[in-house]
Amino acid sequence: MSLISPFQKTIFISTLVVLLSTSSLSAQNTLEFVQDGFNNSYRGQIPKGPTSAPQTLTFFFNKDGSLDHGIYFLPMKHKLTVTVSLEDQTFVDVLQHQTGISFGATSGASPNQVKSTSVFNTNYQYTDTTRVLFTSHPLGKPGKGINLSMNPGLQVFLSAKPLYAMNAPKSDTSRYYYGRVRLVFDRPVSNPVISLIGLGASTNFAGKRLGFATELDLLNPGLKLTRLSGNDQMKLDPNQTKILHSKGAISGSCETGAACGSLLVRGENIDNLVFGVYLRADGGSGAWGTPKVTNSGDMWHLVISLPEQ
Repeated sequence: MSLISPFQKTIFISTLVVLLSTSSLSAQNTLEFVQDGFNNSYRGQIPKGPTSAPQTLTFFFNKDGSLDHGIYFLPMKHKLTVTVSLEDQTFVDVLQHQTGISFGATSGASPNQVKSTSVFNTNYQYTDTTRVLFTSHPLGKPGKGINLSMNPGLQVFLSAKPLYAMNAPKSDTSRYYYGRVRLVFDRPVSNPVISLIGLGASTNFAGKRLGFATELDLLNPGLKLTRLSGNDQMKLDPNQTKILHSKGAISGSCETGAACGSLLVRGENIDNLVFGVYLRADGGSGAWGTPKVTNSGDMWHLVISLPEQ
């Protein structure tokens, strides 16, 4: 019969604690959006935009959702929803787009055309093949947990038509206030994660290009943002309250110039989040639009996830 010395026993227990700790940190359950026909974050038929009406979405439990090791969604025992509203809009009565910020719209190709689409979808126009940009859990591995083929987002559109109409300046310091986006949870939550896909767009008329991107300012006093993952174009200001685009040329793709990534709002008992919404140009020599193409704008997606709570 072999005997275990006190020293060996201490090593064994220490190793076990480390293994259990590592396991608990590497496999976290998440609360996410899904629309698979059985578990549906959007109840009923998903409408098409453009619309500025508030949108309410339900979270579903995803076992080990931070790891991407399969997707196993379940309804939550205690239902949790978030309602996303557009407030204090600067531009109203925008022809075809209704308001400067809307859900379920994208750029058209003529003064009389606006492309209408579902307000909640997976039409990201980007495939996250490298799995490094988006993170679902505050303690999860960066780049893991958000599956763009399974996790839909709210499609948001900022129309550049008002800026074209007013011949607004296009220097890389030109930043125009469009309004606010408010997220209201139906009960307090802790440490929500905001993933933003595709903050950026560009026009190219007669070989002259102009890029512009949505930027967001967190307005809740006392709350700050922490970057979990993202590309070089997405950055935070030193106060960690502004989601900004880097000063490079802006485009509409996460791969070539749009800001994309996931950010943690660190805090407990959060019942609402409010973001100021701006559109910033990159100083290009192009135009906001032309008489034949006045429906340019920045289309992006908002995805929200939570650690299990």
